Amino acid sequence: MRRVVVNASPLIHLSKAHALRLLIAIFDEVLIPPAVYKEVVSRGLERGYEDAARVKRAVDQGEIVVRDAPSWRVKEVLDSFPKLDLGEAEVLALALELGVAVIVDEREARLAARSLGLEYHGTILILVTAVRRGIISVREALELLDRLVSGGFRLSDELLRRAQEELRSLARRR
Repeated sequence: MRRVVVNASPLIHLSKAHALRLLIAIFDEVLIPPAVYKEVVSRGLERGYEDAARVKRAVDQGEIVVRDAPSWRVKEVLDSFPKLDLGEAEVLALALELGVAVIVDEREARLAARSLGLEYHGTILILVTAVRRGIISVREALELLDRLVSGGFRLSDELLRRAQEELRSLARRR
């Protein structure tokens, strides 16, 4: 069973782009810790964000599972990586506990994941994987990438260009 623990930023951006279904289609189990739920859903609903309602619906339907990480492990991660916020620390602690990969976009969280020996990926890999598995077309992935960026997903021009090239190269391989 392929499981993954997802941080707030990928959830928010995929939900804004109406692409949560990709996470759910790619992984057998999508997990988030309570701090991520609070950040994305509780605070998002308070502010009236539609993406928060979509994530809540996925949780209510069992497509995304909220799961606690052991508090001692969260403390250990925070002590080792004080620049992380609680959500990032819970994501990494839960992934360590379960021995699964993480989906994180923030630089500090990625560096911490690498240091902890965790497999980590970002939001862009979700699009690439969805194309590789035939879940969406290259055209759909490029449109989603545009929606991610226009929705506030931060990506350097160089990384955007590389992501577009990677997606287009998948079309040539088919």
